[in-house]
Amino acid sequence: MMRAALLLAAVCIAGAAQAQDTGAAGRPQLSAAEAKRFSIAEVLKTTGRAGAEKTDPWDPLADPLARNVPFTADYTVDAAGRADGVKTFVSVQQAINRAIVDAAAQPGGGRQYILVKPGTYRELVYVPASARPITLYGEGATAADTVISAGLDAAVPVADYIRQHGAQFARLAPAIVEMHAQIAARAPTISTSGSMTVWTRNHGFQARNLTIENAYNKATGNARDECGERVCGTPEKPQARVSHQAVALLVEGADKAQFENVRLIGFQDTLYLKSGETRVTARSFFHRSYIEGDVDFIFGDTTAYFYRSEVKSLGDRTMSYVGAPNTNWRTKYGFVFNEVKFTSDGSPNALAGKFYLARQWFHNSRCSPYAPVAVAGYACTLSTASAYQAPKGTITPTVLETVGKMVVMNSRIGAHIDRARPWSDWNAPGTLAYRPAQFSSDDFFKNLKNAGFDPVNHLGYGKQPLPPDVYLAEFNNSHE
Repeated sequence: MMRAALLLAAVCIAGAAQAQDTGAAGRPQLSAAEAKRFSIAEVLKTTGRAGAEKTDPWDPLADPLARNVPFTADYTVDAAGRADGVKTFVSVQQAINRAIVDAAAQPGGGRQYILVKPGTYRELVYVPASARPITLYGEGATAADTVISAGLDAAVPVADYIRQHGAQFARLAPAIVEMHAQIAARAPTISTSGSMTVWTRNHGFQARNLTIENAYNKATGNARDECGERVCGTPEKPQARVSHQAVALLVEGADKAQFENVRLIGFQDTLYLKSGETRVTARSFFHRSYIEGDVDFIFGDTTAYFYRSEVKSLGDRTMSYVGAPNTNWRTKYGFVFNEVKFTSDGSPNALAGKFYLARQWFHNSRCSPYAPVAVAGYACTLSTASAYQAPKGTITPTVLETVGKMVVMNSRIGAHIDRARPWSDWNAPGTLAYRPAQFSSDDFFKNLKNAGFDPVNHLGYGKQPLPPDVYLAEFNNSHE
């Protein structure tokens, strides 16, 4: 991607780049012809390495999961029942474990079905890659009748995580134990990507008619420690702004992951859609489902389609962003929302109408080349690592090229979303993590050039896409 001889050549001095004018273009709209490119069939027909995807058509609506076909359970989970350790279990993770063990013994078998009886299962559930896909489904009258719930957040010390949950992962299949060990090896905290209630790496994983919840702060409200939207303290005594990342569901590298009538409950970072490998995307599909949160609560770098669902912004904190995609610029599609209702909880903050559909995640940035930073001698230089030691910082090509893509079409957008500018910048101009909203590949190439990074000579990108690739756009939406 980048010519080694020029790796350190490009330097961005503060003030070199100017943010684009998004006033008139704050709500770019697709034409009817362009919108056809964002159908379920088109978005989900490719997967794999960015810029070199393979064609693999996938129609999730034709799957028995979406057609509500009754399943025959291979395993049953019932918190009020009696476990035999073979077919019946009192814990979801124990049933997953048995399915993984059986799949290793019979890799040529078909899909494995796990029925979860109504109730609340307070546990973590880790689903590793397996020789056979797994379907997890509830049999309650609604998705709210069957709940998998935990309450971790990113700031939990590793020692506390091990003390609270270590025993759950004793004597399980090696692939599950390894997932637990990855989090247990971190220091000093488990971080955002260790806070999830359910974590799946299983290709073809499915869930239907159940709730996945991260209950962190649900009893108190997520703004209880917040001291400001942008910064805390004073300029003389700055403090880090309190964050509350707490993932309900992490889908990591699992291709053709499908969710039917599921409820995802949380606040910040509710749903994390993560590639298993840098610049390699996988596909997820959410149908007739419900997702709630406050900040960046649908985020990640994979391709995901949300169809005929509800997405609710919670207004406990002073700001809310539905999406935080960090899609690689070469990946064809990021997040697509089609026939989705964007609602709010009606709180005073939501009623102010200043929430956003998305901001493009400036992933792992340590310095910004996109606006002046009020630090004498400031510079942001292209390098192999992202770091900052005042007044100079470095940024990697990988950070630069995770642009974030999200399209909303045929949807109803509530009054809580900023009508003039539903797409937000990533943080404020003049901050180290600032990047302006980029609506297309034209914006991306222009911003790189203005920042002193030559897309061809420094980054090896080749020709600028023509017509431009769509990053952020809408089509045929209505408003409250």
